Amino acid sequence: MRFFVFISALIVLTGTLHAQVPVPPLPPTGPPILLELGNIQYNPSTGDGTVSMMMTSEVPIAGFQFDLVFDPAAVLLVSATGGLAEDFGYDVGVGSTSGTVLGFSFTLVEIPPTSVPDVLTIVAFNCSACPNGPPELCIENAIFSDVGALSIPADLGPCATAVALPLFLRGDCNTDGSPNVADAIFLLAILFSGGTAAGCVDGCDTNDDGSMNIADAVHFLAFLFAGGAPPAPPGVQNCGLDPTADSLDCLTPGPCS
Repeated sequence: MRFFVFISALIVLTGTLHAQVPVPPLPPTGPPILLELGNIQYNPSTGDGTVSMMMTSEVPIAGFQFDLVFDPAAVLLVSATGGLAEDFGYDVGVGSTSGTVLGFSFTLVEIPPTSVPDVLTIVAFNCSACPNGPPELCIENAIFSDVGALSIPADLGPCATAVALPLFLRGDCNTDGSPNVADAIFLLAILFSGGTAAGCVDGCDTNDDGSMNIADAVHFLAFLFAGGAPPAPPGVQNCGLDPTADSLDCLTPGPCS
């Protein structure tokens, strides 16, 4: 009897007893840096190409090194420019035949974290000996360091294949292979009467100012009927590449494909 009285008193004093539920461990987090291939462009007529190296980082970095491996292997690195590395004054060099890209700051300036993929640097390469079209690219042996020269682990994105830039005729807005007044009418219909969308916007951008507008129609009509300046390269006679980097595309290059 005394035993039951003692247990009752203990429950009153301590309150309701609760079972302890074990707390599951937190899932392991991955490396704080992701390096991956971004936009890759390739000119099959010259073998020249560029690849944007994209970095996502939870921590600041003070230096980086990685290798670009190509298939076929007959690729030479030309330069590495632009991106965050250039913005923060980094010296970036490439090993022409080794495929190594190395970036650092003599003054130990840090590149701050970036929560979304941003261009670390843009690597130019040449594959004039590539016999079967655009090469495949892979990233290997990436090393990042902090200001204390300590290594920072990184994940690497998948391999990717370069995309050959389209050939087109400047002024061939309707992509029928014959730049003429019909192209000016086609462009004006797009701009002012809801005409069919252009499959090769670069071809409609006759003055190569990076936009498709009324100035392109005026420029092209002046060329056709008033002795005006011809459309910008590659011109109206021979298929070629757009020499100017812009946001326009050429999804349907017509007879140049």
